[in-house]
Amino acid sequence: MVTHYTILKVASDAPIEVIRAAYRVLAARHHPDRCAGEPAALQRMQRINEAYRVLSDPSLRAEHDATLQHKRRRRASDGGPRAAALTTQTAADSVAPAVIALRRRAAEMYTAHAGLGVRSRH
Repeated sequence: MVTHYTILKVASDAPIEVIRAAYRVLAARHHPDRCAGEPAALQRMQRINEAYRVLSDPSLRAEHDATLQHKRRRRASDGGPRAAALTTQTAADSVAPAVIALRRRAAEMYTAHAGLGVRSRH
């Protein structure tokens, strides 16, 4: 399922600083001026802008999260007992990997953003 989180490549519990950094990196990489001659660049940039607009606004982000939660519950109820068991993980099982993934992603984005303007022309 494609969500605003997957478009910006951030975890669903990412703080606004991480979302902002991810947006800046993706916007610089996929900007239509930078990707001249690529017809899909404008569409990609529009999706990135929309994802950032929703995730940077607390009320829109809460709506988006509620919609995702509703879809997950509906999918779990359609999928039988195995799908329901997968969605009822304990908080302890899901928090540690999420924190690790968030820290790793933040470090990757910082590295990508810091080296964004530096390109060798050899």
